[in-house]
Amino acid sequence: MFEMFADIFGSYSRIIVFLHILSASLLVGSMLIMIFVVRPVISSVEDPVLRYKSCLGMLKKYIYFIIPVMLILVSASVFMNVGLGFKYGNPTKFIMVHIKESIWLFMVFNFMLMYIKYSNAKRALKREDFLTTQENIILTVKYLMPLNLLLGMIAIYFGVIIRGY
Repeated sequence: MFEMFADIFGSYSRIIVFLHILSASLLVGSMLIMIFVVRPVISSVEDPVLRYKSCLGMLKKYIYFIIPVMLILVSASVFMNVGLGFKYGNPTKFIMVHIKESIWLFMVFNFMLMYIKYSNAKRALKREDFLTTQENIILTVKYLMPLNLLLGMIAIYFGVIIRGY
């Protein structure tokens, strides 16, 4: 199994590294856009029901955008981890690879929590429970997404250290 991953990485290493960097950039860049561009625009909407509906629509599209990006990121990471032979190389790099994987895993769980909060907000909006809708949206947009942004930037920095640039 490992030989297959190593062979595929050996044949397509540039494409795999490109997909890895592209997906990490899309993930972190999309969070930056959501936090610093979209959130202020949506928060300027005065009608609370329209604001909640807009925010939930934006979150739905964001979640559907980010799922394939994360799958590409994880897949490329597996190929790179096996193909570059971190297990048999420098132990410090190998530990950093595992720390980076742990950060991304935490981010995946955080995205799952964001999806749960999105679903709760959507159900609460249908029931016209605006307080619950607002609480779930605020938790997602003001706390969970910035946390993932910070963790994503840390993981990218670790990636730069691991690659030795």
